[in-house]
Amino acid sequence: MKYAGFFKRVFSLIYDSLAVIGIMLSLSLLLVLINGGSTEENKFASLIQFLIITFSGPCFYTYFWLSNNGQTLGMQAWKIQLISNKNGLSVKDCLYRCFISVISFLIFGIGYFLILFRKDNKSLADLLTKTQIIDLKKT
Repeated sequence: MKYAGFFKRVFSLIYDSLAVIGIMLSLSLLLVLINGGSTEENKFASLIQFLIITFSGPCFYTYFWLSNNGQTLGMQAWKIQLISNKNGLSVKDCLYRCFISVISFLIFGIGYFLILFRKDNKSLADLLTKTQIIDLKKT
């Protein structure tokens, strides 16, 4: 089993980010239309917008990882897959992995750069969630 390298993972992340941004913009447009296009301060609409921004990414990744054999759209394009070192992926594992990934990214990407220094190409999220991203072309 060959583990996915840094660049495949980053390019997959960029691809998926475009899809997540599209989802966020679509849901935000729907919210504006429901709100009647009003620019008035609406606390409920602001809360909904915050929830859209906060949960679009984790919902996207969790949905695809669980329903599509550990692959998001970007992972399919780059022929990589998320696998669990345990008995398969759970919702808890996926959400925890998303949380760790966001924290890793916010701390100057240190959790991702760990991939460059480890022979097994594991990121901080891989280590903490006992998962691994494998390269399907090289298995």
